[in-house]
Amino acid sequence: METTSRKSLFEYFKAAFLGALILITIMYLLMITGLAGNPGFVNIYHAILGEYMPVLDHFLAALLFAISGGIWGLVFRLIPNPSPIKGMIFGILPSLWLWIVVSPIVSGLFFNGFTFKGILLPLLFNCIIWGSFVGWYVSTDQ
Repeated sequence: METTSRKSLFEYFKAAFLGALILITIMYLLMITGLAGNPGFVNIYHAILGEYMPVLDHFLAALLFAISGGIWGLVFRLIPNPSPIKGMIFGILPSLWLWIVVSPIVSGLFFNGFTFKGILLPLLFNCIIWGSFVGWYVSTDQ
């Protein structure tokens, strides 16, 4: 008889933290190549806390983003039998958080003003990349 062991809260946090680090890397690669400006989490940090020291701001914003990713991983632990597909579906929740809570605080616009980029990028980052990684990580034996 095969038994499955449920991963610890730390493993879920770690998976989602690492997933956020992947997103941070992608966003900085997009910035460095000129395909995008500052990563969104830096813009959110500046909108809420202001601009102080550029390098420190980027580091703190990235750290807070990765920690918040880890916290979402703790919530994902409530999902039974995790998988990459379930992780992708779960990724809708942080996207909704961004659209309904964060975006109005930062810009005053729900759903990032319903712009194509404002809708597509959170789905790409939170569902396809982050969610599938987290679902994969916690569903495999590391």
